[in-house]
Amino acid sequence: MYLRFITQGIDEDSLQRKGVFVASYELLDSGNLTQEECERARSVLNWFNENLPHPPEASKLPRAIHWFKSSAEECVSKVWELVYLLREHGHHIEVQKCRKLVSIVYEDKYQVAAFVSMLDGKISLQ
Repeated sequence: MYLRFITQGIDEDSLQRKGVFVASYELLDSGNLTQEECERARSVLNWFNENLPHPPEASKLPRAIHWFKSSAEECVSKVWELVYLLREHGHHIEVQKCRKLVSIVYEDKYQVAAFVSMLDGKISLQ
């Protein structure tokens, strides 16, 4: 199973709903966080920068979107910290779930990057 944490906004590159990383950086830039919230957000984002592999440039296609593997428990746990912070600031966050993605352009043990297609099966929101 693949998981994607999304906001209501639309990403200009992928034309899909923005993920929590984009929303978290936008919230940091907004100036609407307390010092403690800034530190909390930066700590989680830094953790991801240090622990989540960065896809090679060749696989960074503008319309590909990233999904966590449900087996990436530590990553999923950390992303929830961002979800809680975003929700505290009025963002509506949903979790998309997909059992199978057929258009994967990058994969590591924690995540995949894929194009959403009609062949990917039903995406359920929670």
